[in-house]
Amino acid sequence: MDHEHNIPRRDFLKIAGALGIGASASLFPFRNLRQAWAFGEHPQEKPSYTIKKKVPQVCARACEADCAYYVVMGVDPATGLERAITLEGRPEDPVSRGKFCIKGLGFVDSVYDPDRLMVSLKRTNPKKGTDEDPGWITMKTGDAVNEVIAGLKKVKPQEILFASPGDPYTNRLCQSIGATRSDQRTECFGTHYYINCLTLTNPPNKYYMSTYTPSHHVAGYDYDTAKYQVWFGFDSFSKCGKAGMLNHWAAGKKNGAKIVVFNPVRTPLCDGYASEFHAIKPGTDLAVALAMLQVITSGKKYNMDFLRKYSDAAALVDVKTKMTLKDEKGSFLAWCAKHKKAEPIDDCHEPALGGGPFKVVVEGKEISARPVIGLLAEEIKTYTPEWAAKISEVPAKSIRKIALEFAAAAPQSFIPTYKRDAAGPNYANSWRLRHAISVLNALTGAIDHEGGVILLHGLKIPWLEELAPPVVPFPEQPAEPVDFRNEFPVTNEIYLKKDFSAPGHYGMVGWGLYKTNRAKVVFFRNPHRGLFAMIQPQMLEKATEKMDMVVDWNLYLDDLGYFCDYVIPAPHQFEEGKLDTRLYYPKNPCLFGGAPIQKPPGDQIGWGSFAAAIGMAMAPKYWTTDGSGDPAKKIPTNIGDVAIKNVGAGENTADFMKKGAFWIDNKPYENYKTLREIGYGRPQGRIRMYIDEFVPVGHEPLPKWAPRWHASTDPYKFSLLITRAPWHMHADPNFINNAVLKEVTVRNHMDCVWINPEAGKKLGLKEGDMVILENDPNYVKDLPRPQKAKIHLTNRVARQDCILTFHGIGHRAKNLRTAKDFGYRDGDLIPQKDPNIVKKHDPTGMGWVEDVYVSIRKA
Repeated sequence: MDHEHNIPRRDFLKIAGALGIGASASLFPFRNLRQAWAFGEHPQEKPSYTIKKKVPQVCARACEADCAYYVVMGVDPATGLERAITLEGRPEDPVSRGKFCIKGLGFVDSVYDPDRLMVSLKRTNPKKGTDEDPGWITMKTGDAVNEVIAGLKKVKPQEILFASPGDPYTNRLCQSIGATRSDQRTECFGTHYYINCLTLTNPPNKYYMSTYTPSHHVAGYDYDTAKYQVWFGFDSFSKCGKAGMLNHWAAGKKNGAKIVVFNPVRTPLCDGYASEFHAIKPGTDLAVALAMLQVITSGKKYNMDFLRKYSDAAALVDVKTKMTLKDEKGSFLAWCAKHKKAEPIDDCHEPALGGGPFKVVVEGKEISARPVIGLLAEEIKTYTPEWAAKISEVPAKSIRKIALEFAAAAPQSFIPTYKRDAAGPNYANSWRLRHAISVLNALTGAIDHEGGVILLHGLKIPWLEELAPPVVPFPEQPAEPVDFRNEFPVTNEIYLKKDFSAPGHYGMVGWGLYKTNRAKVVFFRNPHRGLFAMIQPQMLEKATEKMDMVVDWNLYLDDLGYFCDYVIPAPHQFEEGKLDTRLYYPKNPCLFGGAPIQKPPGDQIGWGSFAAAIGMAMAPKYWTTDGSGDPAKKIPTNIGDVAIKNVGAGENTADFMKKGAFWIDNKPYENYKTLREIGYGRPQGRIRMYIDEFVPVGHEPLPKWAPRWHASTDPYKFSLLITRAPWHMHADPNFINNAVLKEVTVRNHMDCVWINPEAGKKLGLKEGDMVILENDPNYVKDLPRPQKAKIHLTNRVARQDCILTFHGIGHRAKNLRTAKDFGYRDGDLIPQKDPNIVKKHDPTGMGWVEDVYVSIRKA
């Protein structure tokens, strides 16, 4: 078919302003609105294209929804140039349902961004900050890779840090050479991941897998059929653009779901979906969750049958050591009310959910023990709605009503958690909040049930280690890693023994690089991340001056590049093949793939090839099947082929792509089956409400109230809230370096910090005033960097004691033509985490990004 496209950019901007970008983005592709062809100005005012084909692809790096779609390819008759024009949805995709969002269109445009790296860059001048000319010279990527390998060989493995997600190639590389891998996405969802590991998923299990989506979640939510949902800050601005999720929230709302929102910010999602909204005091969500637990347990409004069959509610706990009791097979022990003795929990005839303490003999010793659910009720008995109301400023009557409604809707009631948002998930007490949420979801029996928390099942994408186990054990990890992971045994145990892909303690990487000399080489696997996915990046900037070598593998020479010795060009995500699965909506097992729309246009290198080249040069015995180092015997990397063949979706990846790159198993969801297969307390799987791993490190095994660690003091009294624009992803230049999206950002005031009008009035601020934001110097003693930004007065900030910032819009890279010198840096206001302080507040080491108060003054 022929496709005529005759809307010049100037007309589009008028339309965008009139209709709003949500409407206009779905009608017009961005690429052709810029009137530029690949890496230069387009000569035609009104180009038309002949559509030749459409290529299956997926937003595997844009967000957790992973919408599948086609990239529509056209040919410009005047130039013969084939290029991506727009996207076409795939209605058969149960998540996207034929929709896609503005970020997907942004990816189409970014394929042709004139600022994309085409060649490798090497620094020739010393590192002295962004004002110093790096003295870049260009070089062949193959030569740059060889020089990087030579630099890596000059230092000890424990002196190397790979700042990278835990993908199969990075995992194999870091394990094979004995180097630290630390994930720059930690502050997004590290807490969620580790609590899942400790309460539910117990990796590795038969469904836990490697995917392109950086979630580690293995659980989703059945929004479509849920009856009741509670959102603790879940409704961020960033989720307003997630097409694959909006579908399900809309379906659930249509089906009568009640959605209660706790958030100091009133978002458009709240406008559209909330049945009830409470402008909660920032950082106090935990108090409300604990009060909900108190109401449900004191009234015994929980799902008794689920707790007995699928949880540790009846498991006995030694009241002295606070550790659960288990038999020789590792199964929990429960008190049998019928036989008056301790029995394995799965064989117990009448497990007691209360009473005690009971006298139990284990290995010849008499132990006083009580069931978990009884201990929980005792621990939280003082956390009444009245108590929580004083802390959270949510009415006690509302808390009690919500708790009872939540329990009454069981098992189709749940509390979802994804990443960080404006309310509770990322304070020092966020691990406690996440724990409390897991317990609440257990009390309703919602876990592994339709209308509740649904688990990944029925398929797996294998790890490289499953295809090619190491010929000898991998070398030990560094005893003193630069991210201080060794000082957090709870999460370090998971990282070392269960899941090497686990999020790292990235909030302490800047601190470690700046304060110690542990690392001499830092390698960033960086596309779609940016320096500003870090907190207080000024520590890292300064630390690079003493590094022997800093490398960035990236699509752009962005802000981070100015602190590097080498910048290696990466392919665009649409220039690589991919295979993924539905981690965030796994009700029906599903595989979907993406084929390259074109070859990379320059001297780019894919990450798998780059990692394998380093591995073969530095640890060849782990990258060859027999340990010989013979290049002819490289380990297989066809994880996609194996996954596809295992479920009968095709003979291999190529065959799968020919068949449409989409496979789904539409069998009915079997409630609680997956929980039995992967949970704790085998042989029958269970979830754990009681986490005794916290006991040896001085923290409570059951949820307990704790305030924020960063105190409010005058003038530092405004709570810093962080969200993202619907068309942004961290500090990814794909979006802010797009002229259309930048203009949309400005028109929607997302280049501003937002404050309640009454709070602004008290400060003497008017709309558009320039202000200075500054953190308390008691918390940012090293390299403070106040931020200057415009103020936007809006009632969407529902409280007068906080401000809202938008993450990732600040860029300083001089070569980014659109993004340079734009926006403010929210990360500069967030202190790096001193591990000695963190351990006192958080055994996971993951929280407190938003535990920040700032001052505001007119510039």
